[in-house]
Amino acid sequence: MDIDEFWNIIALGKDSDTPEVNLKFELQKLCPEEIASFQSHFDVLFDQAYRWNLWGAAYIIHGGCSDDGFIDFRYALISKGKALYEKALENPDSLSELNNAEVLLDNELFGYVASQVYENIVGKEIPSNNSTPVDESMGEEWDFDDEAENKKRLPRLYSVYC
Repeated sequence: MDIDEFWNIIALGKDSDTPEVNLKFELQKLCPEEIASFQSHFDVLFDQAYRWNLWGAAYIIHGGCSDDGFIDFRYALISKGKALYEKALENPDSLSELNNAEVLLDNELFGYVASQVYENIVGKEIPSNNSTPVDESMGEEWDFDDEAENKKRLPRLYSVYC
C-alpha cells in the first residue's frame, strides 16, 4: 500500500462522527499485508505530528493536554484526512478555522483500529515497524500555561478558545 492508498482509506470516513468505525469496515476488506502497510504509514504520520506547536494547539483547543491527550489528538488529526493533517503540520494555527464540532480532535479508538483488525484476522499482533521519532526537531518548546506566549505563537487559536 502506498501513501495515496492510505489517505484514500482515511478519506472514506474523515467526515464521519465515528471515523474509527468506517476505518474498521474498510480495513476488514484488506489482506493482512495491506493492513500492516497501512499501520506503517499511520505510525510515520503519527510520529511526524509530534511537534511542540501542535501540542500547543491541542493544549489551547482542549484547555490543557497531557501526554495521553496529545496521543489521542494526533490520532484524531490523522482521522480528519490528508488536507487537514498537512495544513495543521504546516501551520497549527489553521485549526482555528474548524468549527467546534470538527475540533473534537480527540480519538483514542482510531489509533488502535488497524492492529485490532489485523489481530482478528491473523490471530496474532501486527508486526511492529519499530517506528522511531522523526529526525526533525520538534520545534521550540514553550510553557503552554503562559498565555502571552500562546497568544504570540498561536494567535488565531488563542482568540477562538481563550
